[in-house]
Amino acid sequence: MTIKLELIHTPAAGAASTMPPLLFVHGAFSSASCWQQHFMPWFSARGYDCWALSFEGHGGSDGHAYLAAISIDDYVGNLQQAIRQLPRPPIVIAHSMGGFVLQQYLTRHDLPGAVLLASVPPSGLAGSSMRLMTQAPELFMQLNLFQQGNYQPELNELRHMLFSDDADLAAVDWVAHHSQTESQRAIMDMTLVPPFLQRRIASLPNLVLGAAADQLISPEDVTETAARFGSTPEILPHIGHMMMLDNRWEQCAQRIEAWLARTPLE
Repeated sequence: MTIKLELIHTPAAGAASTMPPLLFVHGAFSSASCWQQHFMPWFSARGYDCWALSFEGHGGSDGHAYLAAISIDDYVGNLQQAIRQLPRPPIVIAHSMGGFVLQQYLTRHDLPGAVLLASVPPSGLAGSSMRLMTQAPELFMQLNLFQQGNYQPELNELRHMLFSDDADLAAVDWVAHHSQTESQRAIMDMTLVPPFLQRRIASLPNLVLGAAADQLISPEDVTETAARFGSTPEILPHIGHMMMLDNRWEQCAQRIEAWLARTPLE
């Protein structure tokens, strides 16, 4: 089924790279706009053709009226539809829930390369939920209330959830004003993941990055994701879950660019 999806395009500035286009995929409670703040102009200025997708029910895409019923499989279909609209197969750079969606996509399709930022691991959210419940019960409660739309945290609380402790409050405020509710079905799909149904991902160039100050996705989660891709994870210091918006977003962008420059991608 084809639906109207928001697909934002920032063409390469100046001399275009011969590399495949970059397709940025957002996480839960977000949309394509999170990539427009820093990453898309930064990579565009370096010659990359940049695109960003809003999943069904997010941003400017159709589906807000039935968001609660949209599944992870629907998001995988959205990603497939977006990729088909691009001039050539892209390198997908996916964050958090978007990384989980990308993993499911890659069990059925090939790509030139993949970058996963603070991705939900193959086993889903159950492990991280249990860790938060036992180690940070107050944060666990706040996140659940936020997810249900029953709690709007103060900026300092939101910074603690999603950013490094020294993050600029202007960036935190931007997230507060551009967040939206998430599909309850998709959250459930990521929480109840049958381990015996995890399909193999074909070998492809990949980069798996985590964030040292991430309250949601632990280094163990990042290691689990990297193991599925047969690669070595990297944990970037002094950065929180919102890696594309935190103070040190450029550290993350530079690491991706360095990987792009040294990796044979076609």
